[in-house]
Amino acid sequence: MRRINGLLLGALVLLATTVSYSATAPAYDASTKFDTAIENTVFEFYVNLYKYLFDALDKTSDLLESVLKDDTIMPNNNINQTKELLQNYIAETKERRKPPPKNVTNLDGFLCIVANIHTINLFGDIVKRYNTTSLPTPSDEVRLIEAALKRHGLDELINHLKIRKTEFINEFLRKMDIAVTNLSEVDKIKCHKLVEWYQNYRNSTEEQRANDVFTHFAHLLARF
Repeated sequence: MRRINGLLLGALVLLATTVSYSATAPAYDASTKFDTAIENTVFEFYVNLYKYLFDALDKTSDLLESVLKDDTIMPNNNINQTKELLQNYIAETKERRKPPPKNVTNLDGFLCIVANIHTINLFGDIVKRYNTTSLPTPSDEVRLIEAALKRHGLDELINHLKIRKTEFINEFLRKMDIAVTNLSEVDKIKCHKLVEWYQNYRNSTEEQRANDVFTHFAHLLARF
């Protein structure tokens, strides 16, 4: 399961270097408006990132809860360390699934995003730890946990998260295409960092585009 820290970096760089917010913006208030379409597009992406993360927290936690109740896992006292690992993840997601801050554009919003992505990456670590195909000689415990994860929908969950991520990123890029094309000369200067990223993205190869676009985005803007 691919880590999504590149996605985080792109969103945060966008917000920190490009968008000038003039009002307190509730996380899911669709009526929030900014000076330019490009700023609205960035904010919509930020809100969709929140939605994606909360969905991922819900579904990954539910999956591990199901695994712990599995008939091959629950009565097995030889894998208590693994059970504790899964329980710790579930406990952390409960902490993360509290209502998001009313204003997602301030430090509280930043910290919430960071914490949520860190937690979801822990789920990726668990999946990797119990992936028999990545280990030369997987133990019986690894095989047992992997089988339980798959029985309770691991492959379907990963596919679901990939599809959701692709959908909201593609929608973001579609709107960016329109917003950048229609920028006035004044707004091009104001949003020059974002415009530069967009132009680099459009000029990249298909192989480069196949990677996480926001990882490239963060690299492009790191010098600012």
